[in-house]
Amino acid sequence: MAQLAKVTANTVSRVEQDDVGPRGPQPVTVEAIKRVYEERGIVFFSEGPSPKGGIGVRLAE
Repeated sequence: MAQLAKVTANTVSRVEQDDVGPRGPQPVTVEAIKRVYEERGIVFFSEGPSPKGGIGVRLAE
């Protein structure tokens, strides 16, 4: 994941831990990681219309 998103493994780890503050992920980093997942068939849902309502992920059809 890190290599595909062009970030370090430590950065991915911090994003997964949902760190906040100065050591937390930058929005551009989160978008790079999200883009890699989306290119591989993951669909992200924020609040609003989704298969079961609410926030979540699923595989693309």
